[in-house]
Amino acid sequence: MSYELKMTNMRCIIKTTGNLLIKVITLILIITIQTSCGNYLDRAPGLPLDDEAVFTVFSNAERYHNDIYANLQQRFNAVGNYQPVPMASASDESDSPLGSHGTQNFNMGNYDGNDAGLDNYYGGIRKANTFLSKASIIPFPSEAKKQQMLGEAYFLRAFYFNEIVKRFGGMPVMDEADIILPGQNMKLPRNTYKECVDFILQDLEKAIASLPATLTETEYGRATKGAAMALKARVLLFAASPLWQKEMGENLWLKAAEAAKAVIDLTDNGEKVYELYSTGKGADDYEQLFFLRREVGNKEVIFYKHASPVGFNSDEIKVWSPKGGIVGGGDLGGDGAVCPTQNFVDLFEMADGTLFDWNNPAHAANPYANRDPRFYKIVLYNGTSWQGTAMDLTLGGLNRVNKRDYTRTGYYVRKYLPEGVRNNTSNTSYHNWIYSRLAEMYLNYAEALNETAGPDDARGMGMTAREAVNLVRVRSGVHTIIAADRDEMRKKIWNERAIELSFEEHRWWDARRWQKAVDWFGGSMYEMEITKDNGQLIYEKKPFYTRVYRSYMDLYPIPTAELRKNPLYFQNPGW
Repeated sequence: MSYELKMTNMRCIIKTTGNLLIKVITLILIITIQTSCGNYLDRAPGLPLDDEAVFTVFSNAERYHNDIYANLQQRFNAVGNYQPVPMASASDESDSPLGSHGTQNFNMGNYDGNDAGLDNYYGGIRKANTFLSKASIIPFPSEAKKQQMLGEAYFLRAFYFNEIVKRFGGMPVMDEADIILPGQNMKLPRNTYKECVDFILQDLEKAIASLPATLTETEYGRATKGAAMALKARVLLFAASPLWQKEMGENLWLKAAEAAKAVIDLTDNGEKVYELYSTGKGADDYEQLFFLRREVGNKEVIFYKHASPVGFNSDEIKVWSPKGGIVGGGDLGGDGAVCPTQNFVDLFEMADGTLFDWNNPAHAANPYANRDPRFYKIVLYNGTSWQGTAMDLTLGGLNRVNKRDYTRTGYYVRKYLPEGVRNNTSNTSYHNWIYSRLAEMYLNYAEALNETAGPDDARGMGMTAREAVNLVRVRSGVHTIIAADRDEMRKKIWNERAIELSFEEHRWWDARRWQKAVDWFGGSMYEMEITKDNGQLIYEKKPFYTRVYRSYMDLYPIPTAELRKNPLYFQNPGW
């Protein structure tokens, strides 16, 4: 059956199930949506089962619109059913040893249904489509408000669809004419990756044209013009990358560079909308930017999950926090489930910008000395101070009593953990899952421009790839980058993204689009075993686990359950 005929059949189904759609809309309205300290994401009241009551009363339509945001996920605890962990532990960034953590399935090559998110993301798309389809009957209070709300719907539809496409490749494109109700099987064929990218970019252009560049404080957390521009830049970067270059049929590196530069240069009333967060404190600023919002001067964040402050017992703190005792008595209280690997630690350069080398006797004898300043803000290592205690990660020490119940790698993560939020206290902190920030745009620009023109040709855009990378590095007190040519710069940009954007769910996707995941995620993962010999610390890098990764895993498999429901689907190659 042709795509056009199939779409006609779906429209007939939608037309004959109008009453069901109304009921579904109303059920959606009474769902608790995003927790927020603002006033725009409230619990929707019960509403009568009447189409006009939902969309011809603006306050009701606004509540429905707000609920489109509810499908945004904070990804601190992306997978797992007990002590859920981030996708970093499926990459070479960290390890989470328990099967219940969720990432062990990935590490063994078992992907079926893991992190698929199809119900969630297509659910968000359905909400956006429903709102857009009813826009003509909504009594918007002003044209400006109408444009903003429509722009947000287009942005969120693009955002959710991009989450699907980066996992699976081409999947069914659905606009406001194609609304699949909960419980109905989506019997639509897969579109090509290029068709999906084109659709996402069309939505983002509509969003960019409609959304404001800045918001009032009570609106923080909503999509903006910059959020749509940043997503456009990322989509183009992915489409330009080796994984998709051939299918796209054109070289998109320059377009990706231009899109990222547009975000960097975005102004509102003559002021730059985004700036790297910097108070002159180097790596301390890097650490703090994840806990601070725009209202207190952090203009680096472009789009984030708007949520209330959290305490220690929240999974997004406790699961990540280090485990074990405190010198002098007490317990850090964390689950210690997110443990950086030695593979990741070895990526940190020396303070002078040169590479760390285990074959260098001085490096091997004192591997934590004179490293990239961000190392000390990202990783908890032996001897470092945390919450008033010195971490003892020697084998048998307070924080690594054994390898079974404590860190398997010899490290705990520090990034994203507010030090003042401690065990057995009521302290809380904002804890922002950031979808996009300005540092990523600088690195996107640098990567795309380097592929276009090399490290030192700005192509008339006022900034070279080298200069863009150095702005990110210098903010944290890092030495300027050392790279002689395009090939060397490419590798340095890979490494810079691994460090600057660590644990932000970039490396999991970067390795795939670069087709480097077989090298980085397959094979041995390494730990650091530290023992004492007559008071002398002995550092030994040891393999502890062999992970499975094959090239076909660059795309997730269509979940078996979805294949059974939709006979028009075909499985991705290799699965």
